Amino acid sequence: MPETMTSHPKHNQSKRRSPAWSHVRAAVAVFALLLLAATVGIHAQDPVKPEAGNGAEKPKGDDVKTGRDGHDRPTTYPKIKFGGKKAGDGDGPKVADTKLKIRVYLLDISNAMAKSITVDESRETTRLEHMITQMERSLDALAKRKDPRVRFNIVTFGSVQDFAEGDEPQAATDENAKRAKEWLKKLEAKGEADIYTMLSECYEQEPESATMIVGGMPSAPAKLDDELQKLFDKEENAGEFLIKQIKEWRAAGKKTTLDITGVGLSADEKAYYKRLAEAAGGTYLDA
Repeated sequence: MPETMTSHPKHNQSKRRSPAWSHVRAAVAVFALLLLAATVGIHAQDPVKPEAGNGAEKPKGDDVKTGRDGHDRPTTYPKIKFGGKKAGDGDGPKVADTKLKIRVYLLDISNAMAKSITVDESRETTRLEHMITQMERSLDALAKRKDPRVRFNIVTFGSVQDFAEGDEPQAATDENAKRAKEWLKKLEAKGEADIYTMLSECYEQEPESATMIVGGMPSAPAKLDDELQKLFDKEENAGEFLIKQIKEWRAAGKKTTLDITGVGLSADEKAYYKRLAEAAGGTYLDA
């Protein structure tokens, strides 16, 4: 499917492929998401070759915003359970919880997800609608496992929401999968893709793994302390800052692996997210 412009100023349109090839790519993307659900708790870390890429340009001067749609409430993410143990939450997990298999989905519902894409060379849809379709299939596959140890949560960025509403990750039952699909249909694309703020809390809680679905480049973080702001100012853009931070978190012992699925991304954006996934010990896929 042709990729369209998101937040980066320079984009290359992909060459049109035959309908048959598009059907093959769509089938592969769906299979990949189903495979992620089927293998929850067993996380692949295939090496990905780094490619050149760049992120959204940093705002300068008067362009810097102190508040963003979805990030004017800086305490929201700490109230969300990403599936790991948050620092300070007691001495350790309960014995009964040690065998739980957690799947956390991190979904982009920023302004970029309102952009239109073409699926199978003919069907027009939005990035958000296409992502929801992929998520519905993944949730169905998760529920069909009938594994009482499997738990999941869905967290959004652009505007901050989570399916569990601050509670623990939910059991992967048919009922919860149905509720999650209804919840997904109510999502709207708005706000900026402040991926750093979300991932910083995710890595603080340290779930074993996470799957992020994106439709555009990272935006500048809404709020940084003075030390982080100095580090941010040294980087070329928000994307490079994010890669550096993830490398530092993992070097400090954070073990969360991050798989990334792109929806309607340009060639440059795909290259960037392959680098980000590699830095996070995960893999990149197209949806």
